[in-house]
Amino acid sequence: MAISFSLSELVALTVESFFFGIYFVLLGSNIKLLLYKRKEISSAGTLLWLTGILGILITWHILTDAVRLVNAFKADKVPSGPDLFYANVTSSLSLIKTSLYLIITVIYDAFILHRCWIVWDRKTLVILLPFLVFLADIGLSTLSTADTVFLQKQERITKAFFSSTVAVNGLCTLLIAYRLWTRQYTVHDSRKAFGFTKEAAIMAESGAIYSTTLIIIIATYATKSNSFNVFLDMACPIIGIAFSLIVFRLGANATDPTHISMKGMEEPLPDEHRSAVGSMVKESAAV
Repeated sequence: MAISFSLSELVALTVESFFFGIYFVLLGSNIKLLLYKRKEISSAGTLLWLTGILGILITWHILTDAVRLVNAFKADKVPSGPDLFYANVTSSLSLIKTSLYLIITVIYDAFILHRCWIVWDRKTLVILLPFLVFLADIGLSTLSTADTVFLQKQERITKAFFSSTVAVNGLCTLLIAYRLWTRQYTVHDSRKAFGFTKEAAIMAESGAIYSTTLIIIIATYATKSNSFNVFLDMACPIIGIAFSLIVFRLGANATDPTHISMKGMEEPLPDEHRSAVGSMVKESAAV
């Protein structure tokens, strides 16, 4: 049975709060990690700034959703009051919420694109396609106006924006995972059967979680289901979680540059491989 727009917003805030709680714990851990290891991680300052900016924006987003919910149900003195409130997509709170989501998305897409470029030894040609899609992503985000999400003139733009975001994350995640897997394969051939290193795995898993969320957003939007609101609102804290997991892995790698981790197996490398692995990890930690 279809749920009303106002009820979907209530469910959306509940789900968003759950994921925000997870993100908030990771946020605190990452800030502590980056401050503690700021001398060991070459880009700790930049990562700390990004962590702080995303933290502020994601917190602002959920607070905006909470204020909108309170204001909506204050309007319940008339029939369909909350639904009428949410239907006003030109209100200042609606504009703020939409703008925050777009900014958070673009920041994360830029971060994952930059990670891909670093991991591939700054080879611009490798990331050319994801970069072109990212430019389209930025352009489409600027075209996303405050009109209702189901207006015909906005439907194609909105679908294209979500699709471009999926494409950027999917391409970059695959490129990063492939690069780290091939480097591990080259450095320690006897372990090739164990697959990804922990860093490759965490990047692939983070990208997969966010990309899956985006695909569900596109599907619910295309079917004009009110459950679209639930998945759209949870996207912001999920972006924060994905970002935090990657940063945490970068910080963990900075601790022991002579250690490589496999799924289900951890042990120090032989001396002859230490310098090669150290080089690989330094490359991974430079953002």
